[in-house]
Amino acid sequence: MSNWARRLEEDLRWREGELASIKVSVLAADQGSVRQLALLRAMWTLLYAHYEGFCKYAWELYLEELGRLGLTRNDFIVPLARFSLEKGFRELRGDTSSESMWSFCSEGFNRMLNSPLEFGVELETESNLWPDLLKRNLGQIGLACGTIDEHYQKIRALVARRNDIAHGERMVIATVAEYQTYYDAAMLVMHELAVAVVDSLDKGTYSVSQK
Repeated sequence: MSNWARRLEEDLRWREGELASIKVSVLAADQGSVRQLALLRAMWTLLYAHYEGFCKYAWELYLEELGRLGLTRNDFIVPLARFSLEKGFRELRGDTSSESMWSFCSEGFNRMLNSPLEFGVELETESNLWPDLLKRNLGQIGLACGTIDEHYQKIRALVARRNDIAHGERMVIATVAEYQTYYDAAMLVMHELAVAVVDSLDKGTYSVSQK
């Protein structure tokens, strides 16, 4: 097993273990009791935290491993090369004088393309990792995760209802069975993202030579 596969597996395992532990407490509480309903709300917010946390961990691990390869931006597929230039593009937008544009077009762009891959900005979760934002972030780095579309409404509801709980609203999660459907959706997305990262790193699909 590759180092990155092991790291992703270990990260998923502890998250699943923590969620399983609190689920035991929920099941042990009296059905419909204040204690059970409070634990269900807590478990919902924890599920969201692990969904966001793992997605961030996975894409950061991916970019970290790519940066270790010592290849130039020219060696990578367009989304990765383009995202790695985001900091430079932002600086360029801050100075659109003729001199700046000439310098960038005549030599700056080629120099950056032939420099080692590095990322000057980070993908953001915005503390609300909506499914559209997750898809956009992954698209920026050349990864796809089809289960986001398959479970779009459940992931969206996971984020929205977590926000309601975080803002002190009386959002009720009625049963463990209700929670379970959202847990399954989040886990499928997380596991497919892990597979996408491992596949790209193992098969080298981040490279233009594999396209």
